Amino acid sequence: MHLTADITNISRTSLHDGPGVRTVVYFKGCGLRCKWCHNPETLSAKKEIIFAPVKCICCGRCIEVCPDCHTMVDDKMHFLREKCTVCGRCTEVCPSGALNAASNDMTVDTLMKQILKDKAFFLQSGGGVTLSGGECLLQPEFCADLLRRCKDEGIHTMVETALFVPFENVERILPFCDAFFADFKIADPEKHRRYTGQGNELILENLQKLTELMPGKVTVRIPLIPTVNDAEDDVAAFAEKLRPLAEKLAGIEILRYNSLAKSKYAHCGREYSDFGEPQTDEFLTDFCSRLETALENTVCVFTVI
Repeated sequence: MHLTADITNISRTSLHDGPGVRTVVYFKGCGLRCKWCHNPETLSAKKEIIFAPVKCICCGRCIEVCPDCHTMVDDKMHFLREKCTVCGRCTEVCPSGALNAASNDMTVDTLMKQILKDKAFFLQSGGGVTLSGGECLLQPEFCADLLRRCKDEGIHTMVETALFVPFENVERILPFCDAFFADFKIADPEKHRRYTGQGNELILENLQKLTELMPGKVTVRIPLIPTVNDAEDDVAAFAEKLRPLAEKLAGIEILRYNSLAKSKYAHCGREYSDFGEPQTDEFLTDFCSRLETALENTVCVFTVI
């Protein structure tokens, strides 16, 4: 039987998810519920329908096939998400792209056909494939098979993970993964729980194990969220937690707050939390400098401007 995974998106020619030109595969499902997540369609492991009202032409075809889930009120189409059984019939008849499945079941063979289209670009640029999400390591057997197939083709492989998974899931893919991005969102465990739904103890434990097994191959990513983890005491807290690992890290990347996901939350029927404006270039570079100094210059702290 062929393994399948629920994939929300395949992003080709990415330049910010590892070295060179890369194809990024986004997996559905995540164990965290970060209030600032910019991929809300990846959070739930369940099938979902995405509805973009701005694309709707009110043709009524969705009502014809799914009258329980769609209704017209004041010349506007309404999607009754709570009644949806995710049968997908409405997405099949929608002519404007207003209704779509949030994800699709894909086999490794199907994904490899997409990945291999850009093999020449990978080899010329030193790029490759990055698995992301959601949390791709919630589906470790599929990831291991996909990464193995990529390595057989001579393609560089990376995994982006929040590490909120059993460490056995990480070990399963280690033989086929060249490098990691590991998210570390908030240093204080209680604050981490308040903003992500879970503590960070397992994440730190897994990060320590991973850096021991792959020294110099793990880049920690800190998504900098205004008023949440960007104050002076956050710099000290991050330094305290990361100092024991710093010399074994490839680097620490500070990510600018992404404020462009509001419409995606509406399309998914989720509540959006607005944390304000993205940080300025000056703020990001200053944060990097302060954290690098707090870590006694044992690891490079950087950002992409």
